[in-house]
Amino acid sequence: MIVKEEIAITLRAVRELKGVRPDALAGAISQNNLSMIEQGKTLATLSTLLKVAECLDMHILSLLALALAQRTQDTPEHELQKALEDVRRFRDAGGLQTMEHQKQDGELKKRARGTKANLENVQAVLKLKELGKTQKEAARDLGLPATTVHRYWTKG
Repeated sequence: MIVKEEIAITLRAVRELKGVRPDALAGAISQNNLSMIEQGKTLATLSTLLKVAECLDMHILSLLALALAQRTQDTPEHELQKALEDVRRFRDAGGLQTMEHQKQDGELKKRARGTKANLENVQAVLKLKELGKTQKEAARDLGLPATTVHRYWTKG
């Protein structure tokens, strides 16, 4: 089963059990979009799932646990327990403080564009270039993606 179908099954079942008609979700999602999601033809965005969960008077994590249980053939409660363990490990490793460092004045902090080049890899690529190797050979020899090799290749 694929994620779209797991979400579709979950939303259909929750709506049916709660007696919620599609038009009752009109404030959160268009009937056409809901229909496409419940047919497994499109995947709901996180934003859409948040709105739908609110309209269904359910926590989004409950919806996700129900959907994940379809995939794993486990219980939704066990899915939530695994998630809680992940959150605790994240918190214990200092993850909440790391998240705070991603904010500035309550907003998402701007981040430098791209990633920094690995100096050792740049030097290795340029060395192979000097030795007359091709980009393809350099990528294979160094175990780097061809796009990375090309980017480093053009630096020298």
